[in-house]
Amino acid sequence: MGDDDDLEKQAQEMAEKALPSSLPEAARRAKIPAIKQKILERLKAQKVENASKPAPKAGALVPTSVPAQAPVQPPPPAGQPPAPPPPPSDVGVGVVRLSGVEICGDEPWFADAAIRKRLRESVADAHKEQKILVGPPADEVVRICPEDGRVLGAGAVLRLGGAHLGGYGESDIAYAYRQLSRALHPDKNPDLDKAQAAFHRLSEASEELRQGLQEQRNALKLIVGVMGGTATEMMLERPQEALFAEACRLLCAVCGIVTEGEVSHVAQARAQIKFQRSSRMFYSCHMQTLMSEWFEKTHLLDLYASVPIRTAYDCAPKCFRAQFLCLLNRAAMAEAKRFNDCVRGSWPKIMQTFPEMGLWRELRQAIHTRVWDTTGEPLVAAPQEPVEETKRSKSRKRSRSRSRSRRRRDRDRGRGNKREDGTYELDDGRRHREDTNWYEKNPIGSRGRGPMAERERKRDLAWDSRWTTSEDDGPKPQKATEEQPPEEVGRDPREVISAHPSGYRACKWARKWRSAMAAILPSGFDAAVPLTDTEVRKLGLLLWKDIVSWAEHTEINRYLGLFRADHQNSKTFGWDGKESGRSRGLEPMATPAEWSFVPVTDLFLVVGEGLVGITTEGIFAEKLKGQGRSSLRDCYKKREKENKNVVDNKSLEPP
Repeated sequence: MGDDDDLEKQAQEMAEKALPSSLPEAARRAKIPAIKQKILERLKAQKVENASKPAPKAGALVPTSVPAQAPVQPPPPAGQPPAPPPPPSDVGVGVVRLSGVEICGDEPWFADAAIRKRLRESVADAHKEQKILVGPPADEVVRICPEDGRVLGAGAVLRLGGAHLGGYGESDIAYAYRQLSRALHPDKNPDLDKAQAAFHRLSEASEELRQGLQEQRNALKLIVGVMGGTATEMMLERPQEALFAEACRLLCAVCGIVTEGEVSHVAQARAQIKFQRSSRMFYSCHMQTLMSEWFEKTHLLDLYASVPIRTAYDCAPKCFRAQFLCLLNRAAMAEAKRFNDCVRGSWPKIMQTFPEMGLWRELRQAIHTRVWDTTGEPLVAAPQEPVEETKRSKSRKRSRSRSRSRRRRDRDRGRGNKREDGTYELDDGRRHREDTNWYEKNPIGSRGRGPMAERERKRDLAWDSRWTTSEDDGPKPQKATEEQPPEEVGRDPREVISAHPSGYRACKWARKWRSAMAAILPSGFDAAVPLTDTEVRKLGLLLWKDIVSWAEHTEINRYLGLFRADHQNSKTFGWDGKESGRSRGLEPMATPAEWSFVPVTDLFLVVGEGLVGITTEGIFAEKLKGQGRSSLRDCYKKREKENKNVVDNKSLEPP
C-alpha cells in the first residue's frame, strides 16, 4: 500500500505541473483527476516493467556513473579497405558576445551544436508552457471565421507556428486539433450559427498543417542531401528549425564559393582549399557538385520561393531571420555579378515570398549612395592619363620621315644624269618630287601600282616601324607587369582607400571607415580572418551605430526595424524566461539587447567596396603583400597621438 500511495502522490504532483498556471482554478480542478489517472497508470506500468527485469547476480559488478572506455575495434582483415570515417557532426563555434547586440555579423550558428540544442529545447518548453488555451466557443468561432470575410491561416487557426513557438510536429497538430474540436463541435454549440463553419475550417487547417509538415520534411531531405549530409529523426520530428538552419548553411556555402568583393586569385585558391576541409560547417559537400546544382538547375532556387522555407523563416528567432535576409540578398547579387547583371526568373518569386528583402535592399542602397556621394566636397584634379598618340609624336614621326626623304633626295641629286661629254645634268629636285611625291602626308600610299611600287612600300613600312616614335606602330617593349600576375602589382594604398577601381571617389565620411578597414583587415595575399573576428565585429558595430545616428533623421529610419530586437513580456506568447526579455537560442544569462542582428558583412562590402573581399576562408582587404594588421584600439590611439602633437606644435608657435 505504501508504494501505491507514493505513486498516487507523485501522479498528483505531475498532474498539477502539467497544467499551465494561467488556467482558471475551476478548470484546473476539473482536469486534474483525468490527467492524474493517466499518469498513475503509466507509473504503475513502468514499475511492473522494472520488476520483471532479472536482478544482477551476486558478485557481479554494478555499473557506476563513470563511463567506461570504448572497446578497441579490431583492425580490418588484410585485403579489405578501411571503414569510412563517421559523418561530420556539428561542433560548437565559440563567439564572444558584444553588449547591446544578440548577433553581430554573420555567425555560423547552423554549425553550433549548443545553439541548435537550445533552439530545440526552447521549442519543447514553449509547447509545454503555452499549451492550447481554449476560450469561450463564441469567441473562438469569431476568431476562426472573422465577420469581415478574411480567411485565417492554418497555423493561426490552430495557434501553431510563429516565432513564439518556434515549430511544431504531428503530435502538436493532433493536440491542438483535439483541444479546439472539443470546444467547437456543432453538437455542443447548437445556438452558434457559424459553429459548423468553424469546425469545418478547423479540420481543413489541421490537414493543411500535416501536408505542409510533409513538404517541409521533403525540402529538408533535399537540402541536406545536396550538402552531403543525412537528415536524422530528431531533425524530422519538428523540421522547421532544421530546415531553416540548412537553408542558411546552403546560402553561406554558395556566397563563400562565388566570393564577394575584391578577391585575388591567391585568396580564391585558398578559399577552395578551405571549403574542401571545412567538414564541420558544410558536411562533406563537393564544391563542383554544389555549383552545378545551384547555377545549372533551378530546383534549389525554387525551393526558397516555396511555402516550407517561408514557414521555417516565420518560426525562427528574429536575429537569425535578419541574417537569412542578408545572405539571400548577397546570393542574388553574386548571381548577377556572375551572369553579367542577369538573374534567373525564380528571384522575383523569392522577393515576393520575402518582402522584407526589398526593405533591406533599399536600406543598403541608401548606404551605398552615401558612400559615393561627394557633393559639397572640393573637387580633386584627376591625374592626366597618357594619350596614345600626341601631336608631338606625330610631328616627330613626320620629321624623321622627311629627313630620310631629304637624304635620299640629296643622294639622288648628287648622282645626277651623266652626259656624253662627262658632265652631269643638274637636278633641282622638281622631277624627283613629281615622281615620288615625298612631301605627301602619306608618301607610301601615293605610289603607283606594280611590283616595284609594292617593294618600295614594304621597305618604307619596315623603315618607319624601326624609327617611329609613336606608340601605335612598330614593335613595343614588353611590359614588366605582363610577366607578373595581376594581383602582385596592386594599387596605391591611398588610391585604394579613397577611390573605387572604376574611378568613383568616396566621400570623406567613407574614407575614414575605409582607412580603419584597411588597417584592421589583413592583406588578401597573406591570409584572411573569420567573420567572427573580434576586431572586425567591433569595427562593424561602431560603423553600424554611426549609420543608425544618420539614418534616424532620414526616411530610411523605418527600415531599421528589421534589425531591432523584439522583447518578450508577460502579455505576449513566449517561453520560459519570457520576463527577462531574452531571445530563443541564445545563452540563458544573456541580457536584453537593442539590436537583434548587425549586418557587419554587408557594411564592409558596401562601405569598403573595391577594398574588401570575402570568401569561405574569411574577410580581408586589398593591401600590399606582407602588411600587418592593427587593432581597433591602436588605430584610435594613433589618431589621438597625432591630434595631440598638432596641438603641441600650435602652442609652440610664436604669437
